[in-house]
Amino acid sequence: MAYQVLYRTYRPSKFSEVVGQEFVIKTLVNAIKNNKIAHAYLFAGPRGTGKTTIAKLFAKAINCEHFLDEACDECENCKAYLEGNHPDIIELDAASNNGVDDVREIIDQVPYAPLIGKYKVYIIDEVHMLSTQAFNALLKTLEEPPAHVIFIFATTDPQKVIPTVLSRCQRYNFSKLSLFEIKKRTSEVLNMEKIPYDEKAVDEIARMAEGGMRDALSILEQCLAYNPDELRISDIEKIFGLTSTKDEVEMFLKIHQNQISEVISDLRSMYSKGVDTKRLALDLLEICKDSLIYSDQGKETLLSKISPVEAQEIINTVSVQKLLKDAKNLEEVISREKQNENFLVYLELCLVKMASGNTDVVLPVESPVGKQKETVEIKETKKEKVEKVVEEKQKIQESFVVEPETDFLLSILLDANKDLKINDQIIYNKLDLFRYEPEKRKFYQLLIGTELFASNKDAIIVCGNKTQANNINTKSFNEELYQFINEEFGIDKMVYGIDNDKKNELISLYKSTPASKRNKPVYVEKYKIEKQKELSEEEKLINIFGEGVRVEE
Repeated sequence: MAYQVLYRTYRPSKFSEVVGQEFVIKTLVNAIKNNKIAHAYLFAGPRGTGKTTIAKLFAKAINCEHFLDEACDECENCKAYLEGNHPDIIELDAASNNGVDDVREIIDQVPYAPLIGKYKVYIIDEVHMLSTQAFNALLKTLEEPPAHVIFIFATTDPQKVIPTVLSRCQRYNFSKLSLFEIKKRTSEVLNMEKIPYDEKAVDEIARMAEGGMRDALSILEQCLAYNPDELRISDIEKIFGLTSTKDEVEMFLKIHQNQISEVISDLRSMYSKGVDTKRLALDLLEICKDSLIYSDQGKETLLSKISPVEAQEIINTVSVQKLLKDAKNLEEVISREKQNENFLVYLELCLVKMASGNTDVVLPVESPVGKQKETVEIKETKKEKVEKVVEEKQKIQESFVVEPETDFLLSILLDANKDLKINDQIIYNKLDLFRYEPEKRKFYQLLIGTELFASNKDAIIVCGNKTQANNINTKSFNEELYQFINEEFGIDKMVYGIDNDKKNELISLYKSTPASKRNKPVYVEKYKIEKQKELSEEEKLINIFGEGVRVEE
């Protein structure tokens, strides 16, 4: 028998074997049990999160003759699926079959009844790759499909699917898997393969997978191809150009011990050996995060990368304020990685800035002639100082709290229902996943301790203390929160904060509202990101300070 890669060998054959996506699976299983199967589904989410796998399992389940919570795997339909030759489950890869003719072949076959199953199921992977003409050709069939036909579309980029197709599908958003989920499944695969492993190696694979189970198994397979007898962290570092945690901690300490020249030399040596500089920057950021958490909580269980001894050594050397600045500098340089081909230069400057602790940096530079050292001073010009003032003023302008009016909040409450609230509870169920992510931890800190008070189709109301409510309603942060829940949970709703006093007031108003006026739709204007026209420095100043302002070089 031909060799199969790990992610295919261990692809789930039952819903219970799928890692994560509990909300999606539960909803699909209930739809089958209650005989409320839609004619078109859209599975959207990052790569390797189970979209195609669940699509196939759903296709098997709806054709199973004895379905309970799982397909029976014993009836004629299940056996045909397991053998890979079910005539009524048709898969199409839209990445390579994206033309009108490919879609017309499907349309021509749609009127014919299933051969052995209850339904003919068309699974179209990477559906966003279909051409506009192909989408349009499919529209009529989606609008009035035969009762025996079901379409399941899978995509990593739902924004490219035309709105007329989206509106005809039930959409399910697949979230990234947590580190815990990936580590658990990777360990299970290693145990089934009877391969000994380091816990640190499994931790590193989970981090590198970035939320995708398929990516984790592909990384694991590459490691086992290098060393089939054992999975070791040292092998992973060699294969993927990573540095050891010990070396990274030493580098971090050197940065703050006035050994920047040695750090830059070490960095260039690593780069010449093929070390992934972006991964190094991310690891340094995680070291910052671990150190800050340990300084605040002092709990070993909260550390994800470094040991308590290493964390304590860093805390003894670097102040909390300095660690916060380091995290900001590293986060900024990482965000620029895709924009710059020579990331090494920007990382070097970032490390120098971390070592200096200020914006006026003095760098020893080797002269190309005579190898003599010169001093290059990077100083702020007047223009740069003005830009900072403008930026700070703009931040102040955007930070005002915009408290929603009571009538508006009541209209959301009157339109709310229990089912929507249960669905949106996924935010709180998975909030803990972002506790240790540097870029998203602020959302965890903001929402932890609050409760989901009400939810309608356009908005969510959460209840906390007065400070939490004000933070949620701050204009700039509210926009970020909208983006966060949209991208991470697929929930396209605005979030509004209230305190307990406002909660009691709304409950009282709700009770006094006649039943005939409840459950009336309310429209919420969603925040949309628009690319703003870039203003000149003079225009920015005029916007803030008025006419008569000049910018001097």
